[in-house]
Amino acid sequence: MYLPDCVRLKSQKILYKMRDMTIINSVKKYLTLTYEFAIIAGGIGLPLSQVLIFNPRFPPFPEYFIFFFTAIICALVYISLKNTIVSFEIVIYFFLLLAFDGNVASFMAVVTVLVVWVLKSLKHIKNRDTALFWRTIKTGSYNAGVYGLIYLITGLLMTYYPLNLEWILAIPTVVVLNELFFSVHIVLKGEKFWTYLKEEAIISDLIEMLIYPIGISMALLYRDYRLIATIPLIMSILVFSYIGYLMSRFQEKMKQRITEEEDLNEIARKLEGILDFEQLIETTLRKVHSFIHAEEVTIILEDKEQGINVMRNFDGKRIRNLNFAIPPKSIDSVELPLVTRDRALGTLLVKPKTTLDKEVLVLLTNLVKHISLCLSNAMLYKISIEDSLTGLYTRRYFEQKLTEGINEVKRSDGRLSLVLFDIDNLKDVNDQLGHKMGDQVLKKFSQIFRAHSRKKDIVARWGGDEFVAIIPGSAEDEARIFGERMKEIFSNEVFIAENKNMKCTVSFGSLEYHTGSRIPDSEIFHEVDKRLLSMKKAVGR
Repeated sequence: MYLPDCVRLKSQKILYKMRDMTIINSVKKYLTLTYEFAIIAGGIGLPLSQVLIFNPRFPPFPEYFIFFFTAIICALVYISLKNTIVSFEIVIYFFLLLAFDGNVASFMAVVTVLVVWVLKSLKHIKNRDTALFWRTIKTGSYNAGVYGLIYLITGLLMTYYPLNLEWILAIPTVVVLNELFFSVHIVLKGEKFWTYLKEEAIISDLIEMLIYPIGISMALLYRDYRLIATIPLIMSILVFSYIGYLMSRFQEKMKQRITEEEDLNEIARKLEGILDFEQLIETTLRKVHSFIHAEEVTIILEDKEQGINVMRNFDGKRIRNLNFAIPPKSIDSVELPLVTRDRALGTLLVKPKTTLDKEVLVLLTNLVKHISLCLSNAMLYKISIEDSLTGLYTRRYFEQKLTEGINEVKRSDGRLSLVLFDIDNLKDVNDQLGHKMGDQVLKKFSQIFRAHSRKKDIVARWGGDEFVAIIPGSAEDEARIFGERMKEIFSNEVFIAENKNMKCTVSFGSLEYHTGSRIPDSEIFHEVDKRLLSMKKAVGR
């Protein structure tokens, strides 16, 4: 196959660009992994070796346990602000840096961070998610390495600071080192550095610079009055951490509720635009299932006056017709009535994976009210476009679709075919055997008509004993084959009337329409009607 030079050159450039991007991404990934493992090895290995080699002075074990326990609690009940996570355990690390030295502070930071992330990873073991477990352990090890290096380096630099300013200068040192390590990581991963700086780093740094002075107060009190004097500050830190944690949880919950409200409004808008009854049922099942992360959702609709009997179930994989075998209810199942002002439409059964809280249940109830209104409108629309006896489309709907089909043929230079059927001697059946038998004949033909049509075909009852189909994209010979198939299948149907077997026949006319057809739009149906009459005359019907 020949390609123009410009197309070939453009394709080559795209391939080269894709190859270059693949190489760049591979290099970034390699550098990021190398950097992470260097931080893990150095940040965890150095503090441990420093403690083993130099045996620095640690607080007495009871005091060390209190500081360690406080740090663990503060790290677990962290505070989240926008994209930033802040926790008060940094006060303990900073206090140990000032009251003892960098070796003690870095050792405490490494052990605390590792313990906290191991605790976080336990839920992944419970869920048997091995990949996420090891990813969590790696993240925790990296964070432990960063904190270990921060306090080790800060402790070393403090020996060079002026004696009266060393504690004050230690604050910006810790903040800058922390930002340096994480900024390098951000750049290596290829993420947007300035976005990180604006949305996370600046806010986090400002908050941490306000928190670290508490560590100075603790160090001063501990130096003069030992542990007992630091207890009020430790209690305050724990209280502040817990209050901040509750506020963060409340904030996250509010964000979740806003997201759920937005999702609900989006679902409502989606449902409002659907008038097709079957499509609305399917969309309702899928949207409700995803909205509350349900195990399964079942919709039951029953309207005897309109002949509507529907029971569908969606389990996240496929939609099933239940044939009125209602699924068993569990303790957590929720049954929500589908009602409008004038009548009850049915029921929505929801089986959630976890018990729904009050707020979600309220949102779901509001959604069901909207679903009820949409279903009611869809039912009315269904009644307006469907023939009550046969369930096929009405004449008015057919005419609308024929106009749309003709316009589409003109736009796309395509084609469509019409096939018009007439059940032979139906009047005689009605006169001799009654209209009930005549209705059975009409229903049977309608069932065959619908069953052997494609989903995109429009099959309608034109009126009385006449039926019509629009077959998009088909030529006249295909339409004729379709008509012959309907004729053959229907002629083999046996009807029992007054203890006698009876058969009926059907005649048809077919017509292809395309942009080259010399038939005016307004005459298309009349032309296929003429062909039907010609066929009936030809066989003497």
